[in-house]
Amino acid sequence: MRKRFIGKKKTQFRFRFFLFLSLGVLSFAVCLSFFSSFFAKSSVVNFLLKNNLFTEEKKVETDIFDFLLDYTIGRQEYQDEEYIGSESKQEYTPDPDPLENKENPIIYLYNTHQGEEYNGGVLSMHDLVPTVMLASYRLREKLNSYGLNTIVETNQISEILRTNNWNYNSSYKASKILMEDAYEKNPTLEYFIDLHRDAIPYESSIVEYNGKTFTRVLFVVGSDNEIYKTNQELATKISDTLNNKVPNISKGILKRGGVGVNGIYNQDFSPNTLLIEIGGQYNSISEVNNTIEVLASVLNEVINSNG
Repeated sequence: MRKRFIGKKKTQFRFRFFLFLSLGVLSFAVCLSFFSSFFAKSSVVNFLLKNNLFTEEKKVETDIFDFLLDYTIGRQEYQDEEYIGSESKQEYTPDPDPLENKENPIIYLYNTHQGEEYNGGVLSMHDLVPTVMLASYRLREKLNSYGLNTIVETNQISEILRTNNWNYNSSYKASKILMEDAYEKNPTLEYFIDLHRDAIPYESSIVEYNGKTFTRVLFVVGSDNEIYKTNQELATKISDTLNNKVPNISKGILKRGGVGVNGIYNQDFSPNTLLIEIGGQYNSISEVNNTIEVLASVLNEVINSNG
């Protein structure tokens, strides 16, 4: 009887021991997960605040790396490091109409950040994501219709980065290689336009006029090159003309230079080099297209006035 009692007591002791052990391990895991998540989120927020990448208006991204890559030009530049393809977002949009590239072009359109996306909307259901490259193809079509022979850079920036073992932040070096090659093959080129999109709230990216919604435009001028004033004069002329056609469609000129930013953006290549941000990540391609029609009209007017 006593042996059975002792055996039963030992069984209860083992059960309680393993129960408390399991509860202890589970509690430790929950606490560890909570504090890890807390400190991880805190470090992300601190990083954003430290680098001026976060304001009350901006949407906090769940994936910090994607957020930084999607954040376009001029916010923060980092030193080059080894290129890791899987960590660099560079989606490519094939040319829908290769025959549209004209002979003896005078305008060269390119996208240093080819993977910058717009809001896909219903297109996303069909795995179609509109990018700044799509905007370039559309702008080329409109400019060609005005008789301004235009070509779009269709080589992949990601391939240049990979070949040279460069990271995403070397994209401007990569696009300059392609720009130089394009000019060598097409010496008739006079204007070089790098199309981007901004990373801003939707309300800041649009303007309503005559029943249409247009994406707003921002011109970025790098002040760390000797001819930046000429670039700025051209950008200002286009910006002012845009606003004459659609009030407040252009946000004007953002001049960037000094420590911690690119400050050149390939604009040392030619006095007729522009960096234009069209809309933001929440804009539909139809809103972008409305702006492209106006931009093409203005470019035609300004270029013809320049002779």
